[in-house]
Amino acid sequence: MTRFLMTSLSLLLAASTALAHGGDDHAHEEEPVAAAQQQPQVELSAGELELVGTVSDRKLTIYLDRQSTNEPVAGATIALKADGIAAGKATATGPGIYTIPAPWADEPGHKPLQFVVTLDGEKTVLEGEMDVAAELGQATDGRVSLTALIASPLVWLVALFAAAAGFVVAFAFRPMRVPDDAAPPRSDTTSALAVAFVAAAMLASQAPPVQAHGGADHADEAPAAAVGTPNMPRRLPDGDVHLPKPSQRLLHVRTIVAEPRKALPSRELIGTVVPDPSSFGQVQAPMDGRVELAERGISYVGQKVSAGEVLAYLSPSIPIADLGTMQQLRADVAGKLRIAEQKLARLTRISSVVAQREIDDTRAELEALREQQRVLAEKDVELIPLKAPVAGIISVANVRAGQVVTTRDTLFEIVDPHRLWIEAITGAEHAAPNIHGAYANDPDGHSIKLSYIGRAPALRQQTQPLQFKVDEQHDGLVIGSAVKVLVQQGEPVEGIVVPDAAVVRGPDGLPRVWLKESPQLFRPAPVRIAPLDGGNVVVLSGVEAGSRVVIDGAELLNQVR
Repeated sequence: MTRFLMTSLSLLLAASTALAHGGDDHAHEEEPVAAAQQQPQVELSAGELELVGTVSDRKLTIYLDRQSTNEPVAGATIALKADGIAAGKATATGPGIYTIPAPWADEPGHKPLQFVVTLDGEKTVLEGEMDVAAELGQATDGRVSLTALIASPLVWLVALFAAAAGFVVAFAFRPMRVPDDAAPPRSDTTSALAVAFVAAAMLASQAPPVQAHGGADHADEAPAAAVGTPNMPRRLPDGDVHLPKPSQRLLHVRTIVAEPRKALPSRELIGTVVPDPSSFGQVQAPMDGRVELAERGISYVGQKVSAGEVLAYLSPSIPIADLGTMQQLRADVAGKLRIAEQKLARLTRISSVVAQREIDDTRAELEALREQQRVLAEKDVELIPLKAPVAGIISVANVRAGQVVTTRDTLFEIVDPHRLWIEAITGAEHAAPNIHGAYANDPDGHSIKLSYIGRAPALRQQTQPLQFKVDEQHDGLVIGSAVKVLVQQGEPVEGIVVPDAAVVRGPDGLPRVWLKESPQLFRPAPVRIAPLDGGNVVVLSGVEAGSRVVIDGAELLNQVR
């Protein structure tokens, strides 16, 4: 009896496993496939509004956006009718997100839905159907429990077949009976417990991996999406991207409606930021000497100064030969001064017998000698003030206290950061360039408007410098830094103007933009573009008028796989 039970259970388990797993061919699978249950959805559009509804956990989540810009619509009132019966009004849970209970989704079938959206006093009616599958709400990973198998009539038929087969096999291969004293007696209870234990162990080990799909051939199918995440961003086989509304909100996807218009294309030049010549000044040493501190100390880089402000002092250094000459002059002047003083004293005593004119001449000579002595005495210790020629900010300060400098050494450079020019390099042009406008892109990507000033009449290394004045100041412009200059020349062309961020690179390296085909479907479109003003480009071909072009979030959308 024990052998019969063991054999029958073994056949039953083998048959149930084979039956549940079916005749599938999984030769090319690397792991078990999980069947994903898609959430029922509805996508509707009318006028300026588009609506996406998703049912989950007996609740309908509504995403309301504007068709042209893909911006969430907040502050709207949404009334719902399901199967012609009023289902209530939705409650706002976030910007452009509304929820409403959906008990009508418990039963499968086609559900006619009518949404009445009231926004700013205007009503918009959106109607459509939602397909609710019979398996909605049953989260499964493709496995069937042992209870479900036992409840199946087909399993009982297999069990009867296994019992019959087990009886035949146990009878055919029964062992020869031996005398009772050849083997120790064994209790029927012990045998029954052993059979039950083995059966339970086999059932426990076999039940979990049982698969609940039939005899389909899945050799060429890709693994299905994981349970619980059916509505995920994914790239479709044709290259389009399915991007659910929650992901669009996360990536801040925005669009514009393509409208052709005339625009002036630009060509790119390499430029360098230079100071405005009228607001740039240098302070150089007028002669050899030693730097001395000013009243407030030596000026430093970044200090704001005004025109005529003293930056430092220069103590002239006199060569030894000149110093000897100066000493000789002092001695000569001192001797003449003593003679003149004595002569004036003598003439004063005899003023009654000498002419007054002679006394006056001596006094004048005495004053001149005293002035010469004063000048010669102070010449050795005089400090020359070094003043700022223009108002601005010190950009270069090559001085230290006590530093010895020579004639024409550059000690300070002063610039006005609000008055800058850009010098761009272009090829030799015989005719004057017909420049309608110019823009510069700083290292941070900001677009800065420029005014064309003129061009140099002489070539510099076979190139011609063009001078532009910066009209819109920006902190990103630093003197000496390289910038990209966009010069608008030529005749206007017709195209679609989009922000530079809307253009991305495809796998082939060519530029392309993303077009919104439906509320959750985006299509890549290769384009031909021309630069415009540093912040925008002109799409010359590849986009039709009226298309909705993604202008924000295109780079992240381009990375969806």
